[in-house]
Amino acid sequence: MSSQVRNALLSACRHFMIPIARFLIQNGVTFKEFSTMAKMAFVEVASDEYGIRGRKTNVSRTAVLTGLTRKEVKRVRDELEGRVEEVDVANLNRPAQVLSVWHEDPRFLDSNGKPRVLAMEGQGQFRDLLRTVGGDVPPGAMLTELLRAGCVEATSDDEFRCLKRQFNPAGLNEFQASRFGECLHDLADTMQFNLGGDLNSDTRRRFEYRVWNDRIPSRRVERFEAIVRESGSEMLEEFDKWLAENQVESGETAKNALRCGVGIYFFAPGM
Repeated sequence: MSSQVRNALLSACRHFMIPIARFLIQNGVTFKEFSTMAKMAFVEVASDEYGIRGRKTNVSRTAVLTGLTRKEVKRVRDELEGRVEEVDVANLNRPAQVLSVWHEDPRFLDSNGKPRVLAMEGQGQFRDLLRTVGGDVPPGAMLTELLRAGCVEATSDDEFRCLKRQFNPAGLNEFQASRFGECLHDLADTMQFNLGGDLNSDTRRRFEYRVWNDRIPSRRVERFEAIVRESGSEMLEEFDKWLAENQVESGETAKNALRCGVGIYFFAPGM
């Protein structure tokens, strides 16, 4: 790969990561948590898909492919294969740790075992709570974020009550989180399938087309979205009908069944 192509690929990676980073930050996911998942994905793909003669890729080659150390590769592979306890990603999330300690450490609980109202300064107060968790985030910045996320409320100018145990600023539920990952996976899987091989070969490529124009007046964008919504819904209903009529019959073996479908989406970055 030429340096120009590599630079373009890395630039594209940063570009597609912008909305993902935005979404993760909105929902309280930290870079450490994300990087842990990214590392596991790299090791999983390198281990499962780059072996020789159908065998699992060895640790040394996986390290070369991923840029990780052999020690890191072995640890991640052990996690993926269930030989060690899976990484507790919550411990990589500083606000989540603060809330957890506030709910569990006796020093910060009242006589009923509930989180105490804490002042910023003083023995056993919020600054001490933050010291217990560790890290270099200033107490004021951490408190501001917990207040913004609705996890903490101010009871006075200098006293704060913990309201939630979980750090989930946007109130995302499990279904929404899973759908986010599923939709991005399906689109990325199609793009990788189409671009991952020899572009000059006759290999059949999956359907993937877009239409766009950079010169649409903002006053007309809403009308275009309405057209897409109406026409797209009608098209998807037809596709859904076909999928329902051609699925595996009740009681029939699903051994050779595959998951397939189509997605239609409107985009207007910055709108």
